[in-house]
Amino acid sequence: MKRRFRAGKPNPPRIDTPAGIALSAIPSAVLAPLNAIAGTAIAVGSAAVIAATIAAIRIRRGDPKGPSFGGLVGVGIAGFIAWQTGSSGGLFLPDLVWYLLAALVLTGSIVIRRPLVGVVWTAIGHSRTEGRRFIPATALLAAGFLLRAAVTGLLSLDPANPWLVAAKVATGLPGTLAGLAVIAWARPRPEARPHRTPGRARLSRWPAPSAGRCPR
Repeated sequence: MKRRFRAGKPNPPRIDTPAGIALSAIPSAVLAPLNAIAGTAIAVGSAAVIAATIAAIRIRRGDPKGPSFGGLVGVGIAGFIAWQTGSSGGLFLPDLVWYLLAALVLTGSIVIRRPLVGVVWTAIGHSRTEGRRFIPATALLAAGFLLRAAVTGLLSLDPANPWLVAAKVATGLPGTLAGLAVIAWARPRPEARPHRTPGRARLSRWPAPSAGRCPR
């Protein structure tokens, strides 16, 4: 079997899709309401079943295996921390660490003038186009992660607070979708190039003769 390669155009890295990112956020999103309603054990068990089902569906569709198991691994770590600490607030510590780390990395990428949103679009295949929205989009993502970290930190201290549970749900999956929308908004647009008519004669630098007069 012959393999065809395109010279000068390496294949972009296989990263997760927007739909896959949204699906991976579902198990973490159900932990807070299930924990408040049914307790830690049922919340972890239900979230694990949901995460395993999503992982199986994604692998069958041919999605990357690493991101497909991300939700299941996250639920497992959250359940282990809650069991070790003996508090349901431990369920939210992995999310808290992730949100703080993401906000730190995003902010640092702006400081060094390598906004992470631009790095993502470059990895996808837009290396020749510079986007003017990379910095504001990266700043919006960092602010969103800081907000989610604040809500998650308060919820870890008071897991049964209905207002905090509602805030966690509102900033969970909807927050992920909003982040994807910000990344899509920052997509670089190719600059418009002046249209050139093929075969058009080159204009002379001398002015055209007046109407009705013959050039001497």
